[in-house]
Amino acid sequence: MDIADFIVEGAARRVISPLEGEMAAQRPEGVGPTGLGLLRQMEIGASRAATPSVAFGDISPSRGEIARAYVILAEGVGDVEAREALLDRAMGPKRRKKSSEKLRRGRRPSEGLAFVARDPSGAVVGTVRLWDVTLGENGPAALLLGPLAVEPSLKSGGIGSALMHHAVAEAARLGHGAILLVGDAPYYGRFGFSARRTGTLAMPGPYERHRLLALELKDGALDGAKGTIKAAGRKVKALDFV
Repeated sequence: MDIADFIVEGAARRVISPLEGEMAAQRPEGVGPTGLGLLRQMEIGASRAATPSVAFGDISPSRGEIARAYVILAEGVGDVEAREALLDRAMGPKRRKKSSEKLRRGRRPSEGLAFVARDPSGAVVGTVRLWDVTLGENGPAALLLGPLAVEPSLKSGGIGSALMHHAVAEAARLGHGAILLVGDAPYYGRFGFSARRTGTLAMPGPYERHRLLALELKDGALDGAKGTIKAAGRKVKALDFV
């Protein structure tokens, strides 16, 4: 699936071409030239909807019809059990021991930045969340992305890429300055992530330094950032959405 083969839900199945996506992109308030350029490179128009929904699928070149469609939606309370089961299948039980988990444990995702992908039957087949963090003691605010996971049988189908594009665009639209993650540079590099600005930062536990990557949504958002990344998100309370 080409990432340009996105359709806006309710748009009569009209495919948005790369050119149309770029022309439709409006510079979100507070997003610097770097962030805006990345949005344009990803060939998507940043939606201003509070809880956006994006549908995508494989397009038949002969008929222009959607052969198999998935939809990205804001994660809801009812998705928690399915999401956890998906993470277990995709990442295994060791996922809870990762350093990133220390920054997520007991916290809620950043407001408006938790998404799931559903298949035509409504099943959760993909997930991504972003979390509020600070970079060092009293350092600047940023987001930590993860985990990103896709149903194992559907890997390489474009779902992970679609979730990444959607999450980065929404983070920029909401005015965040930078996103960090721990992952493979060859994969996340295509979304603009690199280790170029993370040499003075550290995770709160064991990690491979070359896998700590960052993307600036605003120019200079990581200038002077140093120290250990700390959790800063809203704390989970009884009966809270987690």
